[in-house]
Amino acid sequence: METIYEILEAEHDQVADLLRQALSDGSKVSFTKIRLKTDPHMMGEEKLFYPVLEGEEGLRELISRAYKEHNEAKALIAEIEGMDERNEEWIAKLNELKQSIDHHVEEEESKIFERARNVLSQEKAEELAQEYIEFKRGYMNRVETGKPPV
Repeated sequence: METIYEILEAEHDQVADLLRQALSDGSKVSFTKIRLKTDPHMMGEEKLFYPVLEGEEGLRELISRAYKEHNEAKALIAEIEGMDERNEEWIAKLNELKQSIDHHVEEEESKIFERARNVLSQEKAEELAQEYIEFKRGYMNRVETGKPPV
């Protein structure tokens, strides 16, 4: 059975690919794909994964920083969403978003995941994976039916 780490790492790879695509073609469509992938990903981490870890002494500060990095990415995404793709700052902002997300992913995978593996049992990591999948399914159903995602 898949663990939360495997799911999140696969999504990190997908977002990295989408960011490369957006920087390559500079299109709003490519950017929208990034937003559609990152919104439920960040929300799921914040709702399910981070709360389980933030009570752990060795993880508290890292999780706090992860929330801040999510907020930075959300602010950049909102800023880019309000821009026209022909804006001279468009590619620079996409690049800034890529750097921000790359940094966050590096921190999360090399520090948070590694420490979390020492704290969470295999069963708990698998249980979180199932909860995360269910959360994302519900999120996407709400988005598709025009309801607020949360």
